[in-house]
Amino acid sequence: MAYIVTVSTLLLIALLSVPFLFGDFVAYQIGLFLIYGIAGQGIGFLWGRSGILPFGQAAFFGVAAYACAHVLLHVPSLPLAIICLLGVIAAAGLIAFLLGSVVFKGKTDSGPYFSLITLALALITEQVAGTATGLTGGFNGLSGFQTIADLNQFGSFYFVIVAAVLVSTVLLLSLDRLPAGLVARAIADNERRLQLFGFPTHLAKGAVFGLSAALAALAGILFANHQGIVTPTSSGFLLSANFVIWAAVGGRFHVLGPLLGAVGIGYLSAELRDSFAYWEVLLALIFILVVLKAPAGIAGLVQNAIQRFISPSSKARPPVYSVPAPRVEQSSEPLSFTDTHVQIGPVRILNGVNLHTPKKGIVCIIGPNGAGKTSLLNVTTGNLPVQNGELRYAGRKIHNRAPHEALKSGIARKLQVPSVFPSLSVADNLCIAMLAGRAGLVDFFRPSALDWRSAQLDRILATPGLPLLEGMARPASDLPQGHRQFLEFTMTAVSEPSVLLLDEPCAGLSPTETKLMTELVRAFQDSGQGLVLLIEHDMSIVRSLSSHVVVMHQGAVLAEGTFDEIQSNQDVRAVYAGGTK
Repeated sequence: MAYIVTVSTLLLIALLSVPFLFGDFVAYQIGLFLIYGIAGQGIGFLWGRSGILPFGQAAFFGVAAYACAHVLLHVPSLPLAIICLLGVIAAAGLIAFLLGSVVFKGKTDSGPYFSLITLALALITEQVAGTATGLTGGFNGLSGFQTIADLNQFGSFYFVIVAAVLVSTVLLLSLDRLPAGLVARAIADNERRLQLFGFPTHLAKGAVFGLSAALAALAGILFANHQGIVTPTSSGFLLSANFVIWAAVGGRFHVLGPLLGAVGIGYLSAELRDSFAYWEVLLALIFILVVLKAPAGIAGLVQNAIQRFISPSSKARPPVYSVPAPRVEQSSEPLSFTDTHVQIGPVRILNGVNLHTPKKGIVCIIGPNGAGKTSLLNVTTGNLPVQNGELRYAGRKIHNRAPHEALKSGIARKLQVPSVFPSLSVADNLCIAMLAGRAGLVDFFRPSALDWRSAQLDRILATPGLPLLEGMARPASDLPQGHRQFLEFTMTAVSEPSVLLLDEPCAGLSPTETKLMTELVRAFQDSGQGLVLLIEHDMSIVRSLSSHVVVMHQGAVLAEGTFDEIQSNQDVRAVYAGGTK
């Protein structure tokens, strides 16, 4: 909170001083660039936080500007006009949310498609604005309206713009320090991991896009008032591209970055465009240089310079133990596969799997490479579609569901290659795990949810030798392979599933670390949780952990039983030898 107050106060002082230090005309110019900066802030939050690059924000900007012009022309009542303009902002956010949710549904790699769709949106909007003369005034634009409340465009309206900048800045700074902001950053880091934690990422990305569009609409409304005319160029691709450039050069990772970019580049453009013929070429070179050498932009460079002298506060807040119970399915029924077939093109991945696991215990799945072990887990979590047969748990079919629905069914998974959120700290990784399956919609806007702790998490962190507590503030990308394995296991376990899927959790671990991991797995199962389904090649681990062993070969179950029964099975010995560290 202190950081938000400090930044907002300094920003307010700087902006309020402009008309007194430089005069009304400069304030008028700066006001226009601040309006662009608000739209850029939305792009910065969407692109810098969630990793989604939009090329069509000018569509929302321009449509809102035209809508504002019509409101000012046809709605004489000031209160009603304000309500209409707020409705325009809300409508832009809702439309963007619905569009984003549809585009991102079922996809984690749809970023380029989304960028192209938004680009097409801007091109269509500009074309319609230029041809729908009766609605938009055509290429001549829509004009003849007064500023809202008859404010002076060269005077008092500047302070309305400053107020809007302050609101957008405080809003984004606050969101960035809430669970909602943490989830937005996690999307850019590792969306597939987030889905396995039960987060419907298509809705989260749609919500961030909606916020970005709402800010663009707010900027468009201010633009119409500020300029007194709206033309098709205010909704086209060129303005959208400028928004992106300003956000990138100013710094898309910080809320103030797009403001710096819009004001700095905008003011220089106004001063140099007529006197320096190659200004656009220079601007393009600056953009390329920033993308290649300083991806955090001007704001990032300034922030890094400040942090060399002033270390950010790392004071730990007290943990909050009054956390909601996990909203996951708890069942005493076994996990069962019945004649389950998976085929991709001509390749059969699973070939009639029949498996009924025990209700509790540790079940080890072994078999040669390519036997279908990981594919079996992919089917269980919805990452592979089933063509024939079925998979049931807790009395219902669970195959062919979205990956984010797995945790709700009581199923959590640790992947074969450690899958964490690399740019987030270890503490933030664990915070995401604590939110998984517990947080309701309101909790994402409660700061206290960032400090949730559970008895399960405390028990795991208290395990002697666990190498996590010493580096809670470190980015997960700095952790060695073994430590990432422990981090991902901890994250998966604290969601408290009734079925825990572990894909080679000891891969890449030293013998000492392997012993620690087996102790953690055993402790998890002994703590009263349900079933652990574990893929492993190390026979010493299988012998020490497993109460039941399943052998897979060529996409089907070859044999199952106790370790001794499997070890003496001649069919198993013919296809698989296993190994030890």
